[in-house]
Amino acid sequence: MFAQLHDISVNFGEVRALDSVSLDISPNQIHAVVGENGAGKSTLMSVLFGLNVNYGGQIFINDTRKTWATPSDAIKAGIGMVHQHFMLIESMTVLENIILGSEPNKYLGFLDFQLAEKKISNLLETYNFSINLHQTVDKLSVGQRQMVEILKTLYRSAELIILDEPTAVLTPAERLDLFNSLQDFKNAGKSIILITHKIDEVIANADHVSVMRAGQLISSLPIDGTSQTQISEEIVGVSKTKSISRKKIKAGSVKLNLSNLDILGMPQIGNAFNLEVKASEIVGIAGVAGNGQSELIEAIIGLRSSKSGFIEICSRDVTGADISTRRDVGLCYIPEDRQKRGLALGAQLSENASISSLVSKAFSKGPFLRKTKIRNFTEGLIKKFDVKASSPSALASSLSGGNKQKLIIARELSLESDVIIAENPTWGVDLGAINQIHHELLSMRENGHAILLVSSDLDEILTLSDRVLVMFESELSQSFCTEKVTREELGKLMLMKASDKKEQKKINTA
Repeated sequence: MFAQLHDISVNFGEVRALDSVSLDISPNQIHAVVGENGAGKSTLMSVLFGLNVNYGGQIFINDTRKTWATPSDAIKAGIGMVHQHFMLIESMTVLENIILGSEPNKYLGFLDFQLAEKKISNLLETYNFSINLHQTVDKLSVGQRQMVEILKTLYRSAELIILDEPTAVLTPAERLDLFNSLQDFKNAGKSIILITHKIDEVIANADHVSVMRAGQLISSLPIDGTSQTQISEEIVGVSKTKSISRKKIKAGSVKLNLSNLDILGMPQIGNAFNLEVKASEIVGIAGVAGNGQSELIEAIIGLRSSKSGFIEICSRDVTGADISTRRDVGLCYIPEDRQKRGLALGAQLSENASISSLVSKAFSKGPFLRKTKIRNFTEGLIKKFDVKASSPSALASSLSGGNKQKLIIARELSLESDVIIAENPTWGVDLGAINQIHHELLSMRENGHAILLVSSDLDEILTLSDRVLVMFESELSQSFCTEKVTREELGKLMLMKASDKKEQKKINTA
């Protein structure tokens, strides 16, 4: 499919989100679109997919001008989109989610689930995916949910496929399978648009790259006509990054302590958890998604109960305490799923930024809110973390995915809590923001905070952590000093049981 966008412009109130952007998408091609959060990438694709019909300019598909009333029109024309934030019904099975809206019928109008399952099974085999079609979505890991979204598009046989940050939560093996599948699509004559922040993936897999900044198209070049350095510089305009260095600091007293903690509802039967995180220390937990990391974090923050053992925050036993009490004691949480747990999307930025501190004297006086103080506080967070937003009164739903993440991190770190739980904190944010978030976390460490970092990005784990553990099938490995373990060694442990001591003995421990 050959798609053309001519002079596309979009305004959100007084904000110019897209300014006369023109882009050609060719068949037999993986076309990467890169840029900072708020650069206009997703907005441009929402026009192509029919999610945004209030735009100036023209869309051409195979040299024929097209207009969409809804995304259904774009889907019928052969365009599919895999969104960064999942659009799944958790109570339904994988199979039901995939076919929803495109159900095959047999006699008397009954659904032909057998035919649908056969077609999807063929897709699983063709593209090397592995998932239980009869599992309900609420039981899936984040990476598996991403896979379902991809399968939804494959099932509809799109000729042009838009993928918005598709590898953000995938394991290295899943990423390899995905890009192998995209190559198969390309070889079959399909067009693929890849929205991503991962420049190394662009260089390795794309044929063409377009860079956007502040709603404008900065460049559009074949991969062999550019470089990773050039792309990075065009994305940020000027270098916004600073080198990351973790200063050697002596860890202080224990701020987070898990002792013989046996958690309800773990995906596999694992051992009880024992873990300490000290002041001025970042402890990283690496592992493939779905191995119990989410359940462990839920137990620490108070969303999941335990059968035995205890949790201490700042020397206080909070095992049976609610979320509010744990936060009052000294805990803050940067969630992996910003849509579900991080923000109230229908509320203003100022409401989201101040929600954890509304009872403080800084933001309230008796029963009355000090709205000017709240607004000024929010403006400060927006400025410090470069959140692209029209104003503190804008709705959280109006932000791009990465800007939502930056707002959550700004709010949580502003609490100055003794213990920080950071779960994939840089998922879906741009190069400059990743650098800033890493610096902020290291600054918190230097100021005496204890940080538990859970990330599927091994480079992030090794860059930030003083000690690292690996989680596999609900078991934690022993602790490794970051300076004494390699990326390859951690990768091996991500695929083996923590109870297999033979391999671990080969690695120097902390």
